[in-house]
Amino acid sequence: MKQLIFDADDVRRVVKHSLAAAAQGGLTIGHDPKTGTAITEPVAAAAVILGCDEGVYLMSNGQPRDLLGEASPRSFTAYARGCHPSRDRHWRTNARELVGDDDFSCVLPWAHDLEKLLDAGATVVVLNVDDGAVELADG
Repeated sequence: MKQLIFDADDVRRVVKHSLAAAAQGGLTIGHDPKTGTAITEPVAAAAVILGCDEGVYLMSNGQPRDLLGEASPRSFTAYARGCHPSRDRHWRTNARELVGDDDFSCVLPWAHDLEKLLDAGATVVVLNVDDGAVELADG
């Protein structure tokens, strides 16, 4: 089992945004074969997204998005330790070792659980990753 470790302060921003958001982004369940458009279904609870493309990160599933600034198209992200493309020289190798080579995003309906963990004083958030399964590590 591999572990993704995130800074609690960064995760708190992600969680607060998701919980305060007017709506949640949809869960992609497939793509229209003719148009390539994503087919989505609603997410039942406030959620965060675990993503891997330029690094490994958590971001809010809340809508409208938590943009870095008015002129920025990028959302705020909480990067896993060792997987920040601007700060970690070997982020690509680290990401590959932790979650594999493929880009992905996974909607995790855990915003309330993460808030409880953070409010209890956690200084880091740990996700266990094992053969494609992701779970929140016990406090």
